[in-house]
Amino acid sequence: MYRPSPGRRRSRMSRDLQAEQQVLSRLPTFFVGGLPRSGTTWVQQLLNAHPQVVCLGESHFFNDLAAGLARVAQGYAKRRAEGQNTWAPTVRGPVERTMYPVFRAAFVALVQENLEGGNPEDLVAIGEKTPDNLMLLHRIWTIFPSARFINVIRDGRDGAVSAYIRFRSKLPESMTQLDYARAYAEGWEKRIREARELAKGRSYLEVRYEDLHADADAQSARLFSFLGADSSPETVRKAIETASFEKLSGGRKRGQEDPASHYRRGEVGGWAAVLSPAEVEAFEAVAGPMMDTLGYARAADKARSA
Repeated sequence: MYRPSPGRRRSRMSRDLQAEQQVLSRLPTFFVGGLPRSGTTWVQQLLNAHPQVVCLGESHFFNDLAAGLARVAQGYAKRRAEGQNTWAPTVRGPVERTMYPVFRAAFVALVQENLEGGNPEDLVAIGEKTPDNLMLLHRIWTIFPSARFINVIRDGRDGAVSAYIRFRSKLPESMTQLDYARAYAEGWEKRIREARELAKGRSYLEVRYEDLHADADAQSARLFSFLGADSSPETVRKAIETASFEKLSGGRKRGQEDPASHYRRGEVGGWAAVLSPAEVEAFEAVAGPMMDTLGYARAADKARSA
């Protein structure tokens, strides 16, 4: 997470929390999302390594904290409407749309709690990464109309392999890798298509996992520029080093696999050695047109060009 230089760390006792909240509430807000195992954590770590950016880890703000606040308001409104424990004229509880400023304030409080002693005056953008944000775009832009959104996209075949290995213990015992490849393809195609439709006229950026691998400097600079942050070569290089696979994985090189680690392998194109022809065919039968749109070559195309 965002860490200021030692000389700029401030103790909680020395902080003016109200002044911090005022500064944070004026900053542009962004959110990161994507399909499971698409590289959203890498992007979050990369953004959070920038000295002008806070990008929180997986907070589930919209589907947990904001949703919980909404349920509290709904319960209060219901109890007031029923007149529980009330023997005099009472009030109407707030409806959800009037709670949006409360949700925004809650997000500022969440960021503030995770500043790690940093100074909000140094920041140009605050944000959060939860993969499920991709499915909550309508809600995100309802509550934060000017929010920027970063959609991290990975070759769905690699995503399917990585997710099946990572989540196998949580899946039905009867679900085969073929079943999962087909299901992942359906979600991959649907979520990317719907995100693009909802993003029309919005501040929206897609970054491909493979492009980050191929040219981390250019893609990192593109991400930082999107957020209005410094994208100078020195700043980019330091952020890339801080968020490198080697550091995040505890010293492993890309390609060295640890199935139990969140940072399993960090490799591009591994699907070709794992998926059977039938599994590849099942995935591409569903997601082929979107693969074409995004520039991912189908297996048959790869074979012809080999």
